[in-house]
Amino acid sequence: MIVTVSSYKILPEKIQEFTEISEELSRESLKENGVYRFDLLQNDGDDGRFVIIEAYESESRRKAHLETPHFVNWRRTVPEMFSQGTTTVYYKPLSPKPEDWKK
Repeated sequence: MIVTVSSYKILPEKIQEFTEISEELSRESLKENGVYRFDLLQNDGDDGRFVIIEAYESESRRKAHLETPHFVNWRRTVPEMFSQGTTTVYYKPLSPKPEDWKK
């Protein structure tokens, strides 16, 4: 199992557009086999700061996600919305145990 946490700072005039395309990405990603979580979070107090938390059954499922039309479309569209660099950190879950995660 692999969990990624990615953070984004979005230009003020692009917040609504980023929210819409990222909500679509989340909805479509959750339909994929092996995707346990795909959470889009917006900072309470800084509307332009977002975090996406993704949980995958395996690294191969994460890599397959990167090939989906909804991800490719999102990845092509959002870079122009960033007001600064992005970060992504990979984690391994400790609790609940990976075998206890449910889709």
